[in-house]
Amino acid sequence: MNTRREFIVQVGTTAMGAALIPASMARALAQGAAPVAGGAKPDAKPGAGAAPSGKRSLLILGGTGFLGPQVVRHARDRGYEVTLFNRGKTAPDLFPEVEHIEGDRYSDLDGLKKAVADGRKWDCVVDTFTYVPKTVTDAMDILLPAMGQFIVVSTISVYASNDEPNANEDAKLAEVADDIAAGIDTHEKVGQHYGAMKARVEKAAMERFPGKVTIIRPGLIVGPRDTTGRYSYWPVRGSEGGRMIAPGTGDDFIQIVDVRDLGEFTVHCAEVPHFGVFNAVNPAGTRTIRDVVDAAVRSGGDKAQPVWISEEFLKQNGVSAWQHMPAWVPKSADGYAGIGQTNTDRAVKAGLKTRDLADVNAAILEYYRVRGAEIEAEKGAEFAAQWRRRIRGGLAPEKEKEVLTAWDSRDG
Repeated sequence: MNTRREFIVQVGTTAMGAALIPASMARALAQGAAPVAGGAKPDAKPGAGAAPSGKRSLLILGGTGFLGPQVVRHARDRGYEVTLFNRGKTAPDLFPEVEHIEGDRYSDLDGLKKAVADGRKWDCVVDTFTYVPKTVTDAMDILLPAMGQFIVVSTISVYASNDEPNANEDAKLAEVADDIAAGIDTHEKVGQHYGAMKARVEKAAMERFPGKVTIIRPGLIVGPRDTTGRYSYWPVRGSEGGRMIAPGTGDDFIQIVDVRDLGEFTVHCAEVPHFGVFNAVNPAGTRTIRDVVDAAVRSGGDKAQPVWISEEFLKQNGVSAWQHMPAWVPKSADGYAGIGQTNTDRAVKAGLKTRDLADVNAAILEYYRVRGAEIEAEKGAEFAAQWRRRIRGGLAPEKEKEVLTAWDSRDG
């Protein structure tokens, strides 16, 4: 078990959950070229397929899930004309003022074909649905004469190992056998091969459009309107007060990226433009699980009291890293000596900014409270309770009390 994704699969969760997204506040975008992988020139200009000079244009394949709307909002803040291509089923009322081309990545690309045939061009295309190479290259083949840049939102799970601290974008990538990959033709079949399939997507995209592809590799994407419970457990649990389990010694590193920061960086990579590969998470070794717990307590008004419980005791009592203690993977786990320490120097130099945990937590709690109340008014208390449990995620209150009692009564 060497990849972050395999650890997630082992404890019974997935990294593919996605939700709706929050409003964003645009910030000044950093300028300047960054070093890039694969010999691409960071200051290269968009190709012949770029839109004519004037207002910049951006096509987003998707755009109404979790990350997509942040890209839309930041792009519009920067003066882009934005077009969305999607099925029109997820949040169909989002961005009514933005042009939509309706279609399906698996079965209906006719809308894209017609747009290109009609002479449409975009300075940049952003693809957030990048699980299977063919799905990506089918769209690229249509768009090649009509775009100047292609941005793939990938993942830091592409790396073959988490055992090396400070590994950068040139580290070895995960692999999957050709015969297995051939049978993975939808995102629903990716499973434990998530990272390796994303690596194949990256390779296929760069081969299709040499020198004009940007690969952004985020880690755990968090923030307001994330409904996966993969980080939001901490600020929500902190707001509930009382004695609260905190895992391990507190010194295990974590890396996350707020969806708003990722959206801004994606647009920034289009605007400069930056080509190449970028790890998009908070800088290596700058956040620990203790930082997360402390920030959660503060965000909750200092009502919770952390109880630090050893990794071994948690394991013995049925509490799993990542699944029950979200975002936490102990570096003592086999193959995880480098967890939370992926090098991000290239992205930081290119303009990536990562906000502090207080900001992240405040936005999550606002969404949890405000949207929860709206759902209760719309669909009733029972449905809202289910929704809140999903947003909260992590360790169930009953289980937490059981483990705390066992910890208090342990020998010695």
